[in-house]
Amino acid sequence: MNQELSDLVMQVIKLASEQKITQKELAALARMNETSLSRLKTANDARFLNIQQLGNAVGLKLMWVENTSYAERIARGNLFE
Repeated sequence: MNQELSDLVMQVIKLASEQKITQKELAALARMNETSLSRLKTANDARFLNIQQLGNAVGLKLMWVENTSYAERIARGNLFE
């Protein structure tokens, strides 16, 4: 399992849940079936398009960020902790 991929998928699933979107609906919005969504949770690799569509389904987009602890703290919203 690729932890970063799993984290991305779980972030989308959490946001979808907060938006009252079921996993079945999320999969449909992302143009995939429920089985594919389930497999992404533990996958080692994924097509960029699948991840992009998954994020788009809940209003997110992929982007590069600097790989530093500073950038990670910003992304998590705990810069000043």
